[in-house]
Amino acid sequence: MLMCATSVLLDDIKSERIRLEKEILSADGVNPSGTVYYVSPDGDDQADGRSPGNAWRTSGAADAHGVGRGDTVLFERGGVWRGGLAARDGVTYSAYGSGEKPCIYGSPFDGAVIGAWDMVSENVWRYSEPIASDVGGIFFDGGARRAEKVTLNYAGGEPVDNVSGRRFYGFRSLEEDLTFWHDLGGRISIGGDEMCSGEDDEGRGYVYLCSERDPSERFSEIEFLPRRNVVQVCGDDVHIDNLTIRYGGAHGVGSGTAKGLSVTNCVIEYIGGSVQYYTEGRPVRFGNGVEIWGGCEDYTVDHCIIREIYDAGVTHQYKGGTDECFMRRIRYTDNVITNCTYAVEYFLGAPENDAATRYMEDVLIKGNFLGYSGYGFGNGRPDKSTPALIKSWDSRNTALSDSFVIEDNTLCLSAYKLIHICAAEEGWLPVLSGNTFLQSAGGELGMYGKSPALSLPMTSDTTVREEFAGNEFYIIDDD
Repeated sequence: MLMCATSVLLDDIKSERIRLEKEILSADGVNPSGTVYYVSPDGDDQADGRSPGNAWRTSGAADAHGVGRGDTVLFERGGVWRGGLAARDGVTYSAYGSGEKPCIYGSPFDGAVIGAWDMVSENVWRYSEPIASDVGGIFFDGGARRAEKVTLNYAGGEPVDNVSGRRFYGFRSLEEDLTFWHDLGGRISIGGDEMCSGEDDEGRGYVYLCSERDPSERFSEIEFLPRRNVVQVCGDDVHIDNLTIRYGGAHGVGSGTAKGLSVTNCVIEYIGGSVQYYTEGRPVRFGNGVEIWGGCEDYTVDHCIIREIYDAGVTHQYKGGTDECFMRRIRYTDNVITNCTYAVEYFLGAPENDAATRYMEDVLIKGNFLGYSGYGFGNGRPDKSTPALIKSWDSRNTALSDSFVIEDNTLCLSAYKLIHICAAEEGWLPVLSGNTFLQSAGGELGMYGKSPALSLPMTSDTTVREEFAGNEFYIIDDD
C-alpha cells in the first residue's frame, strides 16, 4: 500500500537516524589484541610504539617496526594523519584517548595553510604545490563547500569541458566560480597556438582554481582529493575501527579479493571523483566509500557514517576475467549512508570463461538509513539517470536461493530511482522484507526483477506487487 508520509513518521525517522549517528560517533574503540602499538601527532617514529608515552608519530611507522598479524595499532583521538594508511594483513586499526575520532586524510596538505595561490589569469589561481595524481575534488572548510572538477571530453576530437560544454584551451578557460582544473601535462587542444596545457612545460601537476578572490583568504581549510585509496587494504582479516577517513580521489577503504575485512564505527566522507580511465575519448570518474573488487568472505561494514561519496557508499563488485569469484557472508548493517550516487552498490558479472563458477551467498543488508542518492558530491556527474539507493545494475548477479536478504532499512529519497535490483534469474534476486521506502511525489521506485527489468513508478499498483509484500511505501509531499 502507498501512503503519504506524515510529519510524525518523518520526525520518527529523523530521530532514529540522529540516534544512530550519535551512537556511531560516541563508540568506544576495540578491545586490543596481540601487541598494541600507539600513534600520536606528538610521537616519535624511533620509539618502540608500545605505550602512549612511547607512541610513534606517523601512520607508516608500522611498516618499519614489524607490526604483524594479530597486532593492534591505535591512533590518538583528535589527531590528523595525511597521506593515507596501508592496512597490513591481520592487523586491527582503531583509536585511543578521548575526543573526536582520529582522522586519516588522503589530502597531502591543507591548501589554506601550506603553499600559496598565485593569480595567473582573471579570477584564476594556481596552487604552488604540484600534485602528481589526478585530483578528483576540492573541499573547503570541512566540507561546507566544494569546487566542481573540469574534465575534458575528447569524443569529438577536440577537448570540451564538462562544466561549460565549450572547447577548452587551458586554465584561461576557467570562468565559473569554484571550478578547477588539474593540469597533469600533455596537450589539451589541437592546432597551432591552442596546443598548451598550462603556462609552460613545467606546469605539470598544478591545480588551477577559479575564485573571486585568493582562496587562502576566502577559506580557512582547503583539502584536495588525490587519486589514491585513503586506506589501502593489504591482506586478509583487517579491521578498521573508529577512524574518520577523508579526502581521497579513489576509495575511502579499498581492497581487492579479501577475507575478513571489517569496517566498524567509522566516518567516511568526501571521497572519489578522480579519473579512472578514458573510453572513446570520454573520462570515467570513480570512487567508493568502502570497496572490495573481487571475491570476499566475512566482509562487514557496520555502524558507519558514510556520506559525500562520488560513487557508492559501500560495495562488493566484480566483472570480466575468467577466474572464479565467490562473495560470501557479507554484512552491511546499521549504517547511515547519505549523499552518494549509490548508497549500496553490488554486481557480479558472468565470467568470460563459462567453466568458471561465480556466486553470492549469505548477504545481509539490514538496519541502515540510506538517503539522498544522487545529491551531494555526485550530482555533477554527466550520467543523471543512474542514481539509486541500492544499485545492482543489470549484471548476472548469481546468488544462492534465499541467501540474499535486504530487510529493516529506511530508503529515503533518490534523485532518480530508489532501487535498481536485477539478476539474470528471478531465483537470484534478494528478498525484501520490513523496509520503509520514501520517495518524492512523481519520483520512481525503480527496478526489481529479472534483467532487463522495467522501471516501476511509485504508485499504489506497484507497491501491492507480491515481491514487495511486507514493506512500507510512502510519498513525501514537497509542500
